[in-house]
Order: sequence, then structure tokens, then C-alpha cells
Amino acid sequence: MMTLQEFIRQYYLHDSSIEKIEYDAENKTLTLTIEFCFWMQLWYDKTTPKNGLIAVTFEDVSLFEYDDDIADRIFSDIDSEIREAELDANGNLEFFSVEYNYDSDSDDIYWLLKIKAANVEVTELERYDL
Repeated sequence: MMTLQEFIRQYYLHDSSIEKIEYDAENKTLTLTIEFCFWMQLWYDKTTPKNGLIAVTFEDVSLFEYDDDIADRIFSDIDSEIREAELDANGNLEFFSVEYNYDSDSDDIYWLLKIKAANVEVTELERYDL
């Protein structure tokens, strides 16, 4: 187990993608399944596969917030690429992204996910090379 601060110091999430979100309000747990860029980590071993899946489980969740207009985006089968993950001034973990729409005149897609939790646990699910 680690704190949100320890999680942000140990895991660099830029260009990783949220694959699945599971929230259990009754048990106050939130699990993000993330297609993770192992190769971007300071602790990466170059003899192992570069990418893979991890499960990030937040326990004792006191805040899980997102914009309603992007709910269908982050709760769908469409990957939601993380541009940044950082702590805000209140100690909330913020995941956010900008998805640029190069092919049409429509607006770019911005999404923000805020989490406040007592503990975080990361479980490696699998590794592979793309």
C-alpha cells in the first residue's frame, strides 16, 4: 500500500490509457485498469516487455468525481489516454487528458477524473510488447 503522493512519485502515467473503471461506493474502492507504459518508468528493466496492464486500486475513497458529459467516454470501451496525473492543492489525485480532433471541425475532447483516497495498491496484470 502507498499514499497518493507515493503513487505519483513512483508511477509516471503519461501516454498510458485507462481501459476500465470499476467503482464500488459501498466498499469505498475504485479500480482503474490501465494499459501502462512500463518503458517510461525510471525503474524499468530493459530486458522485460515494454507495455502491459496494471490494476490501480484506491481504498477508502472519499472523492470520485468526473464531468458528466464525458462519462460515456471514460466508461466505454474506448481507451482514455492519460496526459497527466498530479495532486491538486487539496491532495486530490487528478487524471486528465486532451484528445485532439485533427480530422474535423469538432471540438477537442477534454476529460478530468478526480480521486481522493487513503491508500493505493498497484497490481501488475500482464506485460507485452506492442
